[in-house]
Amino acid sequence: MFYVILALCVVACAVVIGRYFAARARFVEQAIDDAVARSLLKSSTMVELRDLRELNGVMRNLLIDLVENEDPALPSVDRLSATEKKRLLSAREQRRLEIYNEAVFVLLQTAETQASTKDQAADPR
Repeated sequence: MFYVILALCVVACAVVIGRYFAARARFVEQAIDDAVARSLLKSSTMVELRDLRELNGVMRNLLIDLVENEDPALPSVDRLSATEKKRLLSAREQRRLEIYNEAVFVLLQTAETQASTKDQAADPR
């Protein structure tokens, strides 16, 4: 009976010690992951990735605006008078030009940003 109790104590101690080291290893892994995340947050690649995500969102919104502007489901165009049709087409064309100009502005701004980033990378001070 003594050996059984001793064996159970050894097993219980082994389980407790194993869980302690496993928890300690998880904390160390978490600390390493946090340190890597902090260093990646500051890296130029992550900054560029955030900028690309933002640009992607802007361009997506522009495309959505463009599609909404070209929506063929207009309220009964046949019933409109000639001046109302002309006004409607004029407003649609004006909005299309606004969207295109906004897209061009975003692309030019992105090109300037990329050029300045390349200049800074080429000229380390």
